[in-house]
Amino acid sequence: MKILHVFPQLPTPPTSGGALRVFHILKHLSQHHDVTVAGFSENGNREYFNNSFPELEGKMHFVHRKPKNFRRLRQAYSYLTNHSYWYNWAKSAELENKIQKLLDTNSFDIFQVEFSSMGHYNLETDAVRVLDAHNVEYDNFRRMSQLQWSGLRKNFYRREYQKCFEEEIAAFKRQDALFVTSERDGQLIAKDAPDVNQFVIPNGVDTSFFKSNGAEEEPFSIVFTGAMKYVPNYDGMIFFLDEIFPTIKKSIPQAKVYIVGSNPPPILRAYKSDSVIITGFVDDVRPYVDKASVFVVPLKMGSGTRLKVLEALSMEKPVVSTSIGCEGIDVEDDEHIIIRDDPTQFAEAVIEIFDNQKLRKRLIDSGYDLMKKKYDWNVVGESIEQSFEVLTSKELVTQ
Repeated sequence: MKILHVFPQLPTPPTSGGALRVFHILKHLSQHHDVTVAGFSENGNREYFNNSFPELEGKMHFVHRKPKNFRRLRQAYSYLTNHSYWYNWAKSAELENKIQKLLDTNSFDIFQVEFSSMGHYNLETDAVRVLDAHNVEYDNFRRMSQLQWSGLRKNFYRREYQKCFEEEIAAFKRQDALFVTSERDGQLIAKDAPDVNQFVIPNGVDTSFFKSNGAEEEPFSIVFTGAMKYVPNYDGMIFFLDEIFPTIKKSIPQAKVYIVGSNPPPILRAYKSDSVIITGFVDDVRPYVDKASVFVVPLKMGSGTRLKVLEALSMEKPVVSTSIGCEGIDVEDDEHIIIRDDPTQFAEAVIEIFDNQKLRKRLIDSGYDLMKKKYDWNVVGESIEQSFEVLTSKELVTQ
């Protein structure tokens, strides 16, 4: 099958959730199909990408652009325009023209784009159009707008929600099909784009990479991983440090929490202490996860599904999460992970895992078994193939 795969920028190396999904989907596609790729390249060195995908030599069509700095200024600009920040970020006449030329000069079976921000281009093709919706961005901004922010920031998120809603629904309606990461996301989209076919292609985990190396656990240690400039991540950890961790410390004074991820903002770095270790960027999160006693996901907002949950379970760690933190993943409370939204109950769950070895083992065993059966990238790849078979045979499922 001949596929044109378009993504915002090179997943090199893939560290964030979106980049990991793009990387593994492209890895599957390039191993099973004739794939051409296009997108942005924000640095001049594509060595990592070329080494990871040697089979794509001569089939890579990237538009180089300098990294877009001054995020706050760009957000201010988008606030004053009729389009969202993400729409303006992806806008490029050069890339749009390059993609259209590829579509005009090749006979592709599938035209797949990653993220709704790449679905705004006005393109003509006879190929089956597929948009991989990593998140429902307007739902994420809706949740952000409901939190207690300063007036200006709250207005920004409210406007982003309104603009993203219109832009994303329009992008969804241009497609023949959507890949969604969960049933919940699919149901949200179906309310306003009911005639677009959907396939649930969950986020996955490389269980051969995210595995325990048998490191000795540090007693009473807690870990969280993620890109810390991402609002849901640092907001979740501030919630944890303000409302959950004090209860844990009162019961277990020697408890420590490791916050592992790039670009922690000053508001989060202010919490740094002997018992709150904020690492910033690390080359590899696995050693931190491997030595931790408990993995926490105290998120209060977000969309899509959190790869960090899958990675933790794949590394055989007990997880305590809010309901939003594990949203869209087929985990059951007290079977695969512990799910608590109340701060005190969240803290008590962490303390119980510290103390109860039988509970730890049950959570670890059932969580790991779920990963292998449903969320290994090889299994996710099979779901992609099944969706392509339906789409190219025109046996489309009407929602």
